[in-house]
Amino acid sequence: MMKFPAFCLFLFVCMLLLPTYALGAESPAAIKLFMNEKRLTSTEVEPRIVSGNTIVPVRIIVQEIGAKVTWDQAARKVTIVKDDVNIQLVIDSKTAVINGKKETMEVAPIIENGNTMLPLSFIGSRMGIEFKWDGLTSSVHMFKKDDTDSKPVTAPVDTGDGNQPGTPKPTAPPTVAPTKPTTPPTVPPTAPPTGDENGIKPPDPNVHLLNLIQLTEKDLIVNAKDGALTPTVLKLSNPNRIVFDFPNTKLDESLQKLLVNNAGELPSKHPLVQKVRFSNFADNPATVRIILDLKGAADYKAQTSKLPNQWTATIAEHQLTVVIDAGHGDQDPGALSITGKHEKEFTLATAKKVEKLLAQDKRVVVMMTRSDDTFIPLDNRVSFANDNMVDLFLSIHGNSAKSTVTGTETYYNRPESIDFANVVHQKVVAATGFPDRKVRQADFRVITKTTMPAVLVEVGYLSNKSDESAMYKEAFQDKVAASLVAAIKEYLNLK
Repeated sequence: MMKFPAFCLFLFVCMLLLPTYALGAESPAAIKLFMNEKRLTSTEVEPRIVSGNTIVPVRIIVQEIGAKVTWDQAARKVTIVKDDVNIQLVIDSKTAVINGKKETMEVAPIIENGNTMLPLSFIGSRMGIEFKWDGLTSSVHMFKKDDTDSKPVTAPVDTGDGNQPGTPKPTAPPTVAPTKPTTPPTVPPTAPPTGDENGIKPPDPNVHLLNLIQLTEKDLIVNAKDGALTPTVLKLSNPNRIVFDFPNTKLDESLQKLLVNNAGELPSKHPLVQKVRFSNFADNPATVRIILDLKGAADYKAQTSKLPNQWTATIAEHQLTVVIDAGHGDQDPGALSITGKHEKEFTLATAKKVEKLLAQDKRVVVMMTRSDDTFIPLDNRVSFANDNMVDLFLSIHGNSAKSTVTGTETYYNRPESIDFANVVHQKVVAATGFPDRKVRQADFRVITKTTMPAVLVEVGYLSNKSDESAMYKEAFQDKVAASLVAAIKEYLNLK
């Protein structure tokens, strides 16, 4: 399988560089932001590091931390409110007022190119956010402590063979030193919107009012007064929850009355659900969040509704599901072996053996991205796994390099995939008898864009005479397939 270098994806539109950089000061670094391991993207100014500190656009605070932000143009003051926390910041001042008490920040908020930039860790830590800084990938991993998010995951650890940097030392996420804008700033994105002559903003016709949230003994039912409903869904554990975010929606007056500190609660008649919680979660875009607090693991399946303004999903017991991905296929043959065989032949044969063995355990549902010589685009493989909300994703490949290179490698991308990668690697190395080329981190699309623990295993090198000779033998494939099944069962704690 051909390897490509990992390219950093920019989160935001690049901002204008300030004069200090032109004078030779430290240039901004590209920072990746994650909230509960979900990559954050925006069209606002790019977050960056200068002098060891991080600042982000105010919209990150509003949308991802779930705070409310107001702007006082005359005082150049930003007020941030979430639950019982009230933070007041003045542009270019290091003094913050938190619930009436003054605190000194390392970094002052600034305005750049019309965008308010705030110190992320100072505000986030007071809003119940935990931080993990991954210096290896220049990433800030944020984890909410509140009821909408999952437990922190240890930052990636490279167990490489000397060709990659070692384990990064965990440090606090950096913040950025203040720099005054050289031109008069425009009103920040969170400035109060203008309306009619009385200051009243007219209703947004693109925002639909939700007037019903109901959980029966079987289904979750959500109604809007008008407009189609299509949520994004996130499953969380420790504790188990399913989170439904409905973009371009707000709660109508009847549901708004049930809110206390922007949080509402409904009793549950469903045997798998403890309670239902809901809120006006975000302002841009307007988003209603509905959370099902589960008694254990459960799944949802969207149902076809007769009403265009209704969305319904059945909540049912969770069944463990694994996707086995045979790399390449059809016009994408993959690597060419030293004797002229194709990688796609090895991956499909081995994947089908894994499917057959794993299907013998009735506790697991096995899904294949391909079961014959078919071309499946990478994004289709990803959406297949994500749409079915499976528990694990395993992609099988063969490698290619110089003829002298031999061995087994296992790849992961996201922190929650590390444990699965380690188990897979241990089992496969023992089965192949090939040299151990370690567990590595990479940006392969099928393990980057999938939302469950996902691993790609390079069983051996088709360009190596010894590896290739073994890899196309059925007995060897049987042994590898058995090792992969053993790894899956061990990770899923199926004894």
